[in-house]
Amino acid sequence: MKKLLIIAVGALIISCNNKTESKVKYSDLVNDNLKGDVASVQETPYKVDSATGQIGAMDTCCVDKWDYNEKGFYTKTVSRNDKGEISSETEVSRFDNGLWKGTKNSKNGKVVFAMDSKLDDKGDYKVVESTDSTGKRDYYYTDIAINEYGQVLHWKQYDKDSVYRMEGESKYDKNLWLGFTGKDSVGKMKSSTTVKYNDKGEDIEESNTNVTKDSTTTHVTKYTYDTHDDMGNWTQRTEWNDKGKAVKIIKREYTYRNKGTKK
Repeated sequence: MKKLLIIAVGALIISCNNKTESKVKYSDLVNDNLKGDVASVQETPYKVDSATGQIGAMDTCCVDKWDYNEKGFYTKTVSRNDKGEISSETEVSRFDNGLWKGTKNSKNGKVVFAMDSKLDDKGDYKVVESTDSTGKRDYYYTDIAINEYGQVLHWKQYDKDSVYRMEGESKYDKNLWLGFTGKDSVGKMKSSTTVKYNDKGEDIEESNTNVTKDSTTTHVTKYTYDTHDDMGNWTQRTEWNDKGKAVKIIKREYTYRNKGTKK
């Protein structure tokens, strides 16, 4: 579940006309590789005991819970610290047909970031604007292309003064995200991500490369899946660094509306 700039922009399933709606074959549940009629998913991170390699104390931040509605669309995320206090909330608005319209992120009850889409008179995507904690526009996005599953393939970013800053491009195998490339205003690569999966559609390796003026660094993270529930959704995952050391364990809990119903 990836919910960052790439995620926010990547969540743009823009347009409420019948042409675009007919392209969207899968709900967010399917795109997130979740089986069954899932109402919510909660992830709790744990540290790894350096001596034993076993699960240790809960990480201080954060327990994330995200909700899906009856149609299988992602609607909200709430993050809590180890004391149970809410650290941040993300809410997603939808067009009448259920497709993504906007995102609002709040901390301590105050909006710190928001994105909102605008359509042209034909019902096609026109622009997506992001605003800061004061409600002022800081960036906007154009040239967004989507695939047949409603997932974003490409976008361009401009700052509030309409200066072109960067573009992003994602690749998919059907609805399975394979990676992302970000380029600056002159077309030079600034970051890239590649993802590998197992035969269950679970990501098992993620490689992230960042390019600065002075250096290029690549970090590889691997994942193994320790347990699954009877619907086939994983309930515990171990994260490994590029030296083969376990660095984090995630436990998941699922709430189902109807375990016998598939999305």
